[in-house]
Amino acid sequence: SSGINAEYGGISVQGPNDAGDVSIDEAGIQLTCGGHVTPPLGNTKSSNRPKPPPGPGPKPEPGPGGPPLYHFHKSPECLIPFLNASIGAEHGAKPFIHGKVMGWAMDGFKIFSYQDVGGATPIVDECGGHFGPTDTGEIEYHYHSRAIVPYHLACQGPSLSNCNNTQHGTNYCHPGCGADVCVQPGTDEGALREYLDQWDPTWLDKYTTNNYKESNFKAIKRLFKELI
Repeated sequence: SSGINAEYGGISVQGPNDAGDVSIDEAGIQLTCGGHVTPPLGNTKSSNRPKPPPGPGPKPEPGPGGPPLYHFHKSPECLIPFLNASIGAEHGAKPFIHGKVMGWAMDGFKIFSYQDVGGATPIVDECGGHFGPTDTGEIEYHYHSRAIVPYHLACQGPSLSNCNNTQHGTNYCHPGCGADVCVQPGTDEGALREYLDQWDPTWLDKYTTNNYKESNFKAIKRLFKELI
């Protein structure tokens, strides 16, 4: 499996594949709450290791020790961050709010559940992240889970159109927004620049951006036309 270096509550979030170069869905692997248990691959205690075959030739190294480990591949829809998207308005769901934090990538950026502000579809880069307001109203770079590959993130963003260079084997990059930097439509430019000023006041001007000043509906419609 190609790990994406993320976790939720101490549980590892792995990449989309667990059977060579095909995704979990393509391989037909059944998951419980978006994850499954990895069987033990060996044991570090020498007394429990199988004896090597007799005769000359290379001797196989024992697999890594340790107990079976549960880990996620897909979005854990049974957990609290996803309940708002699954329980329905009749049971108290609020479909027009930004998704909740479901984990953290090892680069420090948060991973949120499906929807963006107003229940909009997130306009993300090739890695699966973008700049925009979150559930707190603060603007930051963050990722979103999705129901299709790469499920969470394909690389550590912002992608800057370099995702393809990070892939080994099957390419799980998101199509992106057509620009180096992707910003959720409707994001306030002044607030975005204030966020980026913490590191480099000129950073945003070094790369291409999508037209985030247009409405989210127009952005989705335009991306759809570009993809078909």
